[in-house]
Amino acid sequence: MNILITNDDGISSNGIKALEKIFKPKFKTYLIAPLKERSATSQALSIFDRLRVEKISEDHYIVDGYPVDCVNIGLHGNIFPPIDIVISGINRGVNMGHDVHYSGTVGAARHGAIHNKLSFAISSGNLDINYNYESEAKAILEIIENHLSTFQKGIVYNINIPLNFKNISEMKITNLGIRTYADTYEVNNIYENISEFYLGGSELGKKITQGSDFEAFEKEFISLTPIGLETTDFKELEKLKKEFL
Repeated sequence: MNILITNDDGISSNGIKALEKIFKPKFKTYLIAPLKERSATSQALSIFDRLRVEKISEDHYIVDGYPVDCVNIGLHGNIFPPIDIVISGINRGVNMGHDVHYSGTVGAARHGAIHNKLSFAISSGNLDINYNYESEAKAILEIIENHLSTFQKGIVYNINIPLNFKNISEMKITNLGIRTYADTYEVNNIYENISEFYLGGSELGKKITQGSDFEAFEKEFISLTPIGLETTDFKELEKLKKEFL
């Protein structure tokens, strides 16, 4: 099987290197990643810009664009053979609850799901920039190998790995929890009518509910949350039909 590996932390991050190292002996891997950090870019796609793509080797490419650009070029740019699985990560920092709407890691995996690929978004609670993430990559390999026939195309399997995670046999299948944000901007006045706004003082909170990814993470379990592509609020849909029809 052919696996496309990407991320939003950039080509030089340890998380993506770990995935390639651990998966390469078992699968045919193809790595295509952003030139630089592209966190919180969700499913941004370069439509009107020409993208500079650098070929490092037959199986390695760098894209001066977003994570979704990387996946799109990997799937449709005729640089790789047909891809079976898209893996995005390993992200330095978790993507749980409402994070998934902003995450470039999840966005890249979602793009794979849109194009009917088996798609996984992998994130770790370990924020150490020098950490190698190989134990996390081994856990992901075991999960995918052991349950390959269970996973379905067109779904994002969002996996979050705590700092001191337990055996994967104790992995929890979870729903998305509730993330809370307290955003604060640092403002620097440059000229009379021009200022720079930097989102540098944000605090992340959470509401730990039963069965959620946050609950599993707090108890040091790996969490696996299936995220579908359908986002219609059917309860609201039925209410509006009665109101307007």
